[in-house]
Amino acid sequence: MCLWMSPSCWECVHDSLRRNMRCNIHVLTSLTFIFGAITVGSLCLSVSTDCWLVTREHIKPFDEEGNIIKNASKFWLQTWSGLWKYCVKNEYMVSAVCSPISYQVGNEGRENEAETTMTIIGAMRGSVPLPVTALILALIAAILNVMGSIHADVKTLVCAVFYVLAGLALAVGIILYISAINDEVGYRASSKKEAGGFEYAYGWSFFCAGISFMSSEVAAVISVTLYLRRNAKVEDMIRIIPGLEEKVDSDIMKEEGINNQTIIL
Repeated sequence: MCLWMSPSCWECVHDSLRRNMRCNIHVLTSLTFIFGAITVGSLCLSVSTDCWLVTREHIKPFDEEGNIIKNASKFWLQTWSGLWKYCVKNEYMVSAVCSPISYQVGNEGRENEAETTMTIIGAMRGSVPLPVTALILALIAAILNVMGSIHADVKTLVCAVFYVLAGLALAVGIILYISAINDEVGYRASSKKEAGGFEYAYGWSFFCAGISFMSSEVAAVISVTLYLRRNAKVEDMIRIIPGLEEKVDSDIMKEEGINNQTIIL
């Protein structure tokens, strides 16, 4: 009953709501920093490391000129590859040998009877620009997030857009990467190549990219929520949404001392 009788009770409730609002804003700000750091960190690891795909293929030995040695027994060749280099190792090698991936148009492919692993590495090159683009967009979003939190302005909303774009670019890149692998594996299964002579698995760099995609979308949602919490008043919403003033009760806009204005839609 005191809420309706005493103005001090209204002031107490108002102060409590303001403290809760500040607390929620601080929590949301911290969450945007955390998920933004996860996005950028995991994507940096994914792009810079070489464990996107691990393959194991049963192949025939060949000489230094690339010709297959006849009447020689086959051996297992293990390969793990990233976006920039690949490493190979077999049962006769003490340590792995790594080589950079060439992005020049070459002649290795199905028509030249290249190994499935090398064909996959050649096919997935078209998906590489998208994770790199996603990393650049995520870095821009993280910078805008910090600047928007310092100044409490529209940069917080813009960073959410960049997080979404980074997630979309990364998702398309991952889909193209998986499609290249499935295409080559399906071709091998339908051709006359030896069954059971090829195995593959996705590495931890690939899963880091998946973590980065999920965290970028979460960071985008939290950034939008944070921006709306910071601009919860009617005059703030009118400034953000053009034409909203026509739907706001004019009596509420003229009335002073009311902190919980309502919008009539």
